[in-house]
Amino acid sequence: MTKTRVELATDFVQDVLAREGAAWVRAASSSMAPLIQPGDELRLAPFAAARVHAGAIVAFRRGGELVVHRVLRRAPGGVVTRGDALGEADSPMVWSRVIGRIVAIRTPSGRLLDLDRWPWPLIGRALAAVARLGAPDRLAWIARRAPFHLAALVSR
Repeated sequence: MTKTRVELATDFVQDVLAREGAAWVRAASSSMAPLIQPGDELRLAPFAAARVHAGAIVAFRRGGELVVHRVLRRAPGGVVTRGDALGEADSPMVWSRVIGRIVAIRTPSGRLLDLDRWPWPLIGRALAAVARLGAPDRLAWIARRAPFHLAALVSR
């Protein structure tokens, strides 16, 4: 079976991460908007499953693609994630699909956000808590998105 270009790129990122201890990738979708925009550069670092908490942003394999989403909660043997801009959580995933965690975001303007430095771990946990809330209707969904836009406004 021949691998696609995306699958080869994902394999390459995983190899660089293992060899160098970090890898930069470029965001290609708006699933993590407004905090992460298409074109932003994301720094991946190795992860220890025991240290991945709700609010962390991880990169994982879905099919042959590399997907970046926020951890909502730990699940038996893995995690449940969701893109900040998406309405539904991803299916629970096993740790072996997680490639690394996002530790920094560099915007096209050159601004660098260190997600391991205060206040970002706290902000990440708060955003995960908000994301876990149900949104029974459109108005509630819009209200629930306000903290995500506030975090992006502060950071960008």
